[in-house]
Amino acid sequence: MSLDAIGIVSENIQDSVRFYGLLGVSFQEIGSGDHVEGQTPSGVRIMLDSVDLVKKLNPKWKKPSGSGVILCFKQETPTTVNKVYANLIGAGFKAVKEPWDAFWGQRYCSVLDPDGNQVDIFALLSE
Repeated sequence: MSLDAIGIVSENIQDSVRFYGLLGVSFQEIGSGDHVEGQTPSGVRIMLDSVDLVKKLNPKWKKPSGSGVILCFKQETPTTVNKVYANLIGAGFKAVKEPWDAFWGQRYCSVLDPDGNQVDIFALLSE
């Protein structure tokens, strides 16, 4: 068994495609514009579904007020963490915590995707 995909409910798929595109995910539309899929460099797929599609599949679905799931995107270098963070903030996305050298040995930062999901970006400080 392996983790193959992460599904994200998106209020604005185009904004989400732009956000995750800045993290290296390239999407393609599957069927209608209500579902797109992309793959991370590590092979995990990211699937974006519109709120309308999710409500068609599950009429009782309600947007959660919070989530315990955080997506984490590993970068090659600490400098890349800074660059990706700057690109996301420059594109108008919201910061949670700017890049810092974490005590566990990583350059680390946190941002919010367009739907308020936390996304962490990190790289090892040394290898």
